Amino acid sequence: MADFAVDFTKSYARRRPDEPRSHYSSRLKFINAMIKGEGDNVTDERIEVLSHCYSNVKYLSNIYGPEIMDCLRTYDPEIARMHLDPAEEAEAEPPGKRAREE
Repeated sequence: MADFAVDFTKSYARRRPDEPRSHYSSRLKFINAMIKGEGDNVTDERIEVLSHCYSNVKYLSNIYGPEIMDCLRTYDPEIARMHLDPAEEAEAEPPGKRAREE
């Protein structure tokens, strides 16, 4: 656990009453990755907001603006696979399918 950067005295580390334990655990992993990646460049408030955005994207399939989605993709590769940009989706489609649609 020496590897864990989450400060459990902060509000961002609290489990919401309606939050399943598995979602909370996943959100803490995201917070830890973000703290390690951003260091002192991120405020506690931003950590809290982005961690809830993370849960909303991962478990409720919400989509936010590009800046937020890019941040979430940076710290959770699974989100990167779940929600591609429209341009990336077009590139990921087989070439034959794109040709038929055009």
